[in-house]
Amino acid sequence: MRSKNNKRRPATRREGKLALFLKRAGIFLSIAALVTIIVLSAYLVAQAFYVRDIQVSGNGHLTKGDIADIINIRKGESLFNLRLSEIDQRLRSSAWIRKTYLRWQLPGTLLINIEEAAPKALLNFGGETFLVNEDGNIMEKLQDVVTPFLPVIKGVDPRYKKNMSEAMKLIGTLAAKNIISDKQSLDIGIDSYGLTVNIDGEFIKVGYGQYSEKFEKWMELEPELKKRGVPIQYVDLRFKDSVIVKPVTPEKDKDKDKEKKKEKKI
Repeated sequence: MRSKNNKRRPATRREGKLALFLKRAGIFLSIAALVTIIVLSAYLVAQAFYVRDIQVSGNGHLTKGDIADIINIRKGESLFNLRLSEIDQRLRSSAWIRKTYLRWQLPGTLLINIEEAAPKALLNFGGETFLVNEDGNIMEKLQDVVTPFLPVIKGVDPRYKKNMSEAMKLIGTLAAKNIISDKQSLDIGIDSYGLTVNIDGEFIKVGYGQYSEKFEKWMELEPELKKRGVPIQYVDLRFKDSVIVKPVTPEKDKDKDKEKKKEKKI
């Protein structure tokens, strides 16, 4: 009996060691799998906070490449180094962009929706022509491009923001009163006393401010001037309580004035 029990003990010990090994191996594999899952999860989470894609919508004139050049963000850049307020500021530096809507979409996607500005006028300055937005900012230089009818600002230096702002306010008033829509030409200039407008050959001295009130008077007066058919040298709207209409002086009267001046000199 003893000899048989002695033969069984070594086998039982071997089975116990094998079970212990398998148990330890299982624990090790479980720990390794858990570590792998944690590391992979951490990697995927980290990747979610890097720029992977930039999606642009609402653009018409500007391309996605144009937008990318403006914001100057590279793929792989950390989201923690980027602020939407700074990106918005970069986008708004373009005269073509009126409004922006920005948000992050994980993993790592920047969504950009823009509202583009519309050209409101042409600016002729320094022998070149530019498109101008409603704020009087230059959008781009034109190079022999056919454009739809727009009011033309002449001789106003775009570096003087006040003058450009006043010119755009005047254009806004003329557009609101539908004066622009049915005209063939509309040029805005500047003189020592302020802004001027040439509407289909009719020269108007405008000055600064109260544009709506001034052109309400002009709109009441214009039909009567056309009815009379008297050639007009200019209309002066600068004065609050009156409108000055200066008729074109006939050539005969001009000659008489010259003769009178000569007689006075003698």
